[in-house]
Amino acid sequence: MAAKTGELLVQRGFATPQMIAQALEEGRARGERLCSRLLEMGVPESALASALAEKMGVPGVDLSATVIPLEVLDLVPRMVAESDLILPVSYDGGRLHIAMAAPNNEHIVAEVRFVTGREVSLYVAVGRSIRRAIAAAYDARARGQKSWKGAAARGDAPFLAVALPAMEEEVVEVEAMEEAEPVEAIEVGTGEVEIPIDDEPMQLVPLSVDPREAALADEGEVVATVRADGRRVVLVVDDEKEIRLLVQKTLEARGFAVEVAEDGAEALAKAEALVPDLVLLDAMLPKVHGFEACRRLKSGPRTRHVPVIMMTAIYRGWRFAQDARETYGAEDYVEKPFRRDDFLRRIDAVLESTASRAKAAPTGVEAHLATSKELLVAGRLPEAVASLEKAISVDPWSAEAHYQLARALRAQKDDFRAMTAFERATELRPAHLQSLRALAALYEEKGFRRKAAETLERALVAAADDATRGAIKKDLLGLLG
Repeated sequence: MAAKTGELLVQRGFATPQMIAQALEEGRARGERLCSRLLEMGVPESALASALAEKMGVPGVDLSATVIPLEVLDLVPRMVAESDLILPVSYDGGRLHIAMAAPNNEHIVAEVRFVTGREVSLYVAVGRSIRRAIAAAYDARARGQKSWKGAAARGDAPFLAVALPAMEEEVVEVEAMEEAEPVEAIEVGTGEVEIPIDDEPMQLVPLSVDPREAALADEGEVVATVRADGRRVVLVVDDEKEIRLLVQKTLEARGFAVEVAEDGAEALAKAEALVPDLVLLDAMLPKVHGFEACRRLKSGPRTRHVPVIMMTAIYRGWRFAQDARETYGAEDYVEKPFRRDDFLRRIDAVLESTASRAKAAPTGVEAHLATSKELLVAGRLPEAVASLEKAISVDPWSAEAHYQLARALRAQKDDFRAMTAFERATELRPAHLQSLRALAALYEEKGFRRKAAETLERALVAAADDATRGAIKKDLLGLLG
């Protein structure tokens, strides 16, 4: 990484080969990365942020020219910010925007999403700069200040100084905290509103089915697996064998039938096949993170009504139980190590409270969706958004409602909220091609090039014909080239 970043800086005239060699040598001696040393040598932070953005495929942020509203720091404790080198910089469009020294660290990103209960947009920052900004911003918050501004920031209004990938000019200043004004209509030549509407329902794809087999998927009636001995089935998911065995023995002694899985992917496959009465799900899992596995279980046609209890020894003190329920759909949250009597009591309480849970999808969603599409066609965007938000309140796991909401928000130019809604739709229906392509285009527009490429790769798998695959390949090659 260092060599390529250095090459970019040399090509753009911000450093010489001799400076790069010196910075690398000093960085090895001091345990610092290349850009941190170059910052001390006088290379502008804006140039370093731009080079890092180009290298890593996410927008960069020049913290020296940024103004941060300090209330956003309340979402991430200082200890976490310092240990993981992450700094909240904005809460725009309902998303938490975070500067990171290592934005490709999916483990940290998953934790932040869970503990804050918010979707996250990542920006790469120079390591030395983010360390300084974390200390200064949290100190300012402790003193009761309302905002923090970098040394080169102009004015006091909150904004990010963003450097997009492939930009070789100076950074672009982007206001960070002001919501976009609602757009009443979109003028298209004739003065009419033009919003493409596709009335075909989204494909319902069981999570265990390869997206290429989506056409063969049939949601059908949800029928739980029949147990000949009448015992209730609990799926225990933990990557530690000792924990799995301990929980299995405890539950079997209580009369449950127990199935086990050691990673998130295996858990999703087994839950899809078994439709168990309860899933005990560890938060930290390989292959598919526990939080993401919980989200997918609650969105699957066959498993959405299966209660989930999250288990963890890691997450403590960040409103975990509330976030597990509201953000990921878990019924309860228990901390390891747990006492046997309390553990069993929590299981009984969850099973009792969910025993009468209806298997059918909530009613009323279809009516809201039909009304929303009419409002979209008529160009009544604020009303369409309100109607779709009502649909989601009726059924939070309706992929169609999230998809249509994303399109309405996009039409209003409320891009970050649209991004969140598109993401939710693709989580709920991983093979929905229209959502994937729209999300990829939005990622690319906002500078999240790596995320755009990942989403196009998913769209490539979901494509049903050669012509569509060819068009997606062209977009992907253009993005990577």
